[in-house]
Amino acid sequence: MAFNNYTRWQAATVLFILVSGLALSGFIAVGAAKGDWFTPAPEPSIYGTWIEQDVAPYAADQFELRANGVYVSGRLVSTTYEWDGSQLRYRMGDETYRYTFEEGQFIRQQPAHYVSSFARQGTKQGS
Repeated sequence: MAFNNYTRWQAATVLFILVSGLALSGFIAVGAAKGDWFTPAPEPSIYGTWIEQDVAPYAADQFELRANGVYVSGRLVSTTYEWDGSQLRYRMGDETYRYTFEEGQFIRQQPAHYVSSFARQGTKQGS
């Protein structure tokens, strides 16, 4: 008797899971449910020219990120960089440059002469 109740419970659970999965697939197919629920959010685009903020324009550092590398003053300084969606790292000469991406800006962590933030050229902060 107990075996029979256990088998019914298993069958009901499997049937519920199957019906729920089919219903969700149907909702996604007709557009009633978003299919991107299960995909990660896209990484922000980091390509462009980044200009140091809160310093005199003549003293502001800047760098440009392109698909093929990092440019400073129009010169390619590194053909490789690491970008994990929240941190950017590249080498220029003997120095490693490391930035964190926060609220649409890069914050330089290394080399750390002082805290400096960089906004993309053309944005409200750095035009």
